Amino acid sequence: MDPWGGQRDSDEPDGESLPELLRSWRGRADPRTFPGLTVSGRRSNGLTQHDAARLAGVSERWYGSLERGKKAGYSEDFLDRISSALRLSRAERHALYVRAVGHPPALAAVPEADAAAEMDEVLQQFLDKQAPDPAFVTDFAWNVIGYNEPLREWFPWAAHQANHMRWAFLRPEAREQLVNWEQDWARPYLGQIRYERGHDPNNEALRTLERDILAGSPVARRIWDRREMVEHPDGDLRRLRLPYHRGREVAVRIVALRPMRSNRLRVIVLMEAD
Repeated sequence: MDPWGGQRDSDEPDGESLPELLRSWRGRADPRTFPGLTVSGRRSNGLTQHDAARLAGVSERWYGSLERGKKAGYSEDFLDRISSALRLSRAERHALYVRAVGHPPALAAVPEADAAAEMDEVLQQFLDKQAPDPAFVTDFAWNVIGYNEPLREWFPWAAHQANHMRWAFLRPEAREQLVNWEQDWARPYLGQIRYERGHDPNNEALRTLERDILAGSPVARRIWDRREMVEHPDGDLRRLRLPYHRGREVAVRIVALRPMRSNRLRVIVLMEAD
């Protein structure tokens, strides 16, 4: 049975309540690894409820209600913010959803099987060697299938089954974190989507991506009508304002690559610019 007296989901870990899990997840997190948190004078390890709420960008009262196991209409955005703040794994995010709202998270876009299979140890080593610059790999529908640790630190959402473009257009924090969002990010991103759609009009993943973004973003619909096309972002200089940098604006030079042994993958490195 779940904490509310219902039937427990078959994939849910047994015997642990939502409050127990959240306290454990908070307790294992090292506050020294979170930029902006004060660590001197603490009496114990782990994050406080105040820390968790601050990192998630929600009120301490609302976070406290969740950790007490109070049943409420928690939104997907709220639960995903908590997942990112506590650095939950995909399985832990699943457990959070099941206990908090009674069902698992909606299925994200699934990377193409062939593309995911090509994300091998050699390519992961390449990503890791780009540190301290963030680097990641997507399939042609921008589903993230590999990343290095700096990328996860800059963009915690990447730790979940994530789609780069859906985050950029459908998550409200993206407009704050991607500086000059409409001109520097949204327009070229939509140009890339239109370019890929034109080259592979029967690709169902690209068709679904286009539909979801245009349905969820009025600004994207307006920009889409410009019919702009962009082949790639390689060499572009853009700016970010991320919690990882404590709100400091950072310029990055985008390096976009495609492995010669694969026609299904794109590799992106964000080189911090002076």
